[in-house]
Amino acid sequence: MKYAVIGGGNMGGALIRGMMASGIAKGNEIIISSSTPASAEKAALSLGVLSSDSNAKAVSGAGIVFLCVKPAQALSVVASLAGELAGKLLISIVAGIQSEELHRSALGATRVIRTMPNTAVRVRKGVTAIAPHSSCTSEDLDQARHVFSSVGSVLEVTEKSLDIVTAVSGSGPAFALLMLESLAQGGITGGLDPETAKIFAAGALAAAAALVLETGESPRALREQITSPSGTTAAGLGVLEESNFSSIVQQAVRAAKNRSVELSKKS
Repeated sequence: MKYAVIGGGNMGGALIRGMMASGIAKGNEIIISSSTPASAEKAALSLGVLSSDSNAKAVSGAGIVFLCVKPAQALSVVASLAGELAGKLLISIVAGIQSEELHRSALGATRVIRTMPNTAVRVRKGVTAIAPHSSCTSEDLDQARHVFSSVGSVLEVTEKSLDIVTAVSGSGPAFALLMLESLAQGGITGGLDPETAKIFAAGALAAAAALVLETGESPRALREQITSPSGTTAAGLGVLEESNFSSIVQQAVRAAKNRSVELSKKS
């Protein structure tokens, strides 16, 4: 199978790295195109894949096409490739752009699956939501699952859920990284060297995620289990609660969701 990646960017690059690390694709089976031939060549050299000087050339030789452009560019890019996309599977990772809009822009000649991976696909620890358009076959869905399961876990969702999935799963790693950054800075302020502080902070977040995923218990139940009354954890949580930490995080999720909705309205 040959894959074309249109646009690349951070998410496209993360997906390519994950696919190659998993062995699902080799460098000579992935071709990337970008806004300029120079940027495509630079990205290809960095990733160890092929580059094309045009989107049309990249798509023409591929069976599966990943759309990784900015939301404002998505529909015009797809419209310009309607001929080349005919009969192919188009997998979009573009936030806010509905699959029906993509299908129409391709003159109804391509099959579309809309997805929302997160950047951990780069290290094969991602979570990807997939929402198939009615144009897709069961084989298309199997192919999408095969690709994304090679770089993490896959959940099939309805397309109307993708705005909130984008906020929680797509943007969520950045929110968690801000927490990690703050934990590490607290360690540095307390006397740890930066590298040691980073390792302990990352380990703390990894431990929390592992407990939730491996025990099946709720985050709240686990938090209560490890919080001794009047202990160090309780003291720290008290500060977070006084600062309305939970409410602020939920506000961030709402803001990210609302932005995804805005992007769909602008398309």
